[in-house]
Parts: sequence; C-alpha cells; structure tokens
Amino acid sequence: MQARDYSATRPLVVLHQGSSRWYPPLLAASLSLDLPLFVYPSQVGTGLEAALRGLWPLGFRAAAIEDPGLQALALDLVDHLEAEATQARRIDLVVPEPSGTRGFYQEPLALAHLIRRYALGDQALWLGPLRPELALGLRGLSKVSLLAQSFAQGEGFLRLLPSPQRGVVAVSEAQAAGVARQADLVLYLGGSLPLSLLQPYHRVIALKPLPAETLRQIGEYVPPEEFQRFHLSALLEPLGYALPPETFTL
Repeated sequence: MQARDYSATRPLVVLHQGSSRWYPPLLAASLSLDLPLFVYPSQVGTGLEAALRGLWPLGFRAAAIEDPGLQALALDLVDHLEAEATQARRIDLVVPEPSGTRGFYQEPLALAHLIRRYALGDQALWLGPLRPELALGLRGLSKVSLLAQSFAQGEGFLRLLPSPQRGVVAVSEAQAAGVARQADLVLYLGGSLPLSLLQPYHRVIALKPLPAETLRQIGEYVPPEEFQRFHLSALLEPLGYALPPETFTL
C-alpha cells in the first residue's frame, strides 16, 4: 500500500452556525475514499467576509456554507456567481480561483437529481413553505401545482418556472384535493399535511420529516436524509468528485 501524499491535501471548510449536519458525512466520505481534502468545521460568526477572502491565499480547496443566513450574506462577498446562485440569491459553495472567489448554489441541482431518480410520474404537488431558491430543481417535471396561502404568493412562485410547467395554485384544502388526485409526486417542505390530499399512488419526496400518521396513506416515502445525501454529492461536483449519494452516511 502506498503512503498517502498529504502535501497534496487541501482544506475544505464547512461554515456553519450551531452544530453542523454536513461536516460528519463529508469527513467520513473524504476519509473512506482517501480524497485529498482535509475537511473541518468552523463557526465563522461575523467573520464571513474575511474567511472567504482568505481561501485562495491560504490554499483552501473550497468553503461549503451550511447555514441559510450565511448563504444569503455570501452572495455579496464573492467575485463571480454561477447562474444558479444568481437566480437563487444565495450560495452554498465558494471555490477560490486566481481571478477571485466563485459562488455556487448546488441545492437545486441536488433536488433535480433526486426527482430524476425517484419521480415515477411528472406531475407534482408542492406542499409546505415556498422556497423560490429551489425553483431550478423542478425543471425536470412537466407540471408543478401548489398549495399556498394566497394566489399572489403561489403565482409569484410559479412565475419562476417556464410557462408550460406552471400548474394550479390552490388556497384551500378543498381546492388542493382535486389537484392532488392528478399528481404523481408530492414534494413536502414541512408544516401541516392534510391526510385528504394523500393518495395510495403518491410518491412523497420530503425535505422535512413526514408526520408518522401519513405513512399509511401513500405509496412510497423518500425521507429528508436522502435529499441531504444528494445535496452533499452535488456540493462536491464542482471540486471534481462525482460521488453517488450513497457515499454519504448520515
């Protein structure tokens, strides 16, 4: 067995607040696959700008930004933006380059990959808080409908999608029930989940834990942990590592 060349190993820092959910699986994957990454966490606090500016001179490979608040703040602290970061108005990965820092937003890509693997059909119903930053992740679906607090709120979200994808905005459980019967896929983002909307043929992709009592009402459940695995996989893609989501142990 050859000794590892640690001189080629570069730091990958996970910037977070509180406890980190990304650091343990990223570290475990790096160690198990012997990647040239030294993964470690940092609670950056108010020093985000200094941390990002120091990536290139200190020889860092990248910074993964876990905290949503930091993701929004980082938008104005990088020199170049990928298209997904520009549209989402947030950043979850910063890669230093000779010409400056480059910001990526990989979460929509992770959602798109997840849907591509698990969506048997192509008509979806979005339930829970609207997250405009994930709109790009829905491009593989033919129709997206949703349950919103108001028509204006729902239509504002659907306008982020190409017009052929824009489905129905429901503002009551009764309206949503008819839409739900036409859907193959339910995307659950948290909050209340009326049982009347669920059908035995539904596949539910959950970004938040599904209430236990709903599991008997649906055909298949894809839990939030699966989405996290896809997100971690997508985070490493710009660094040149095409790791399958199954690589990451949560």
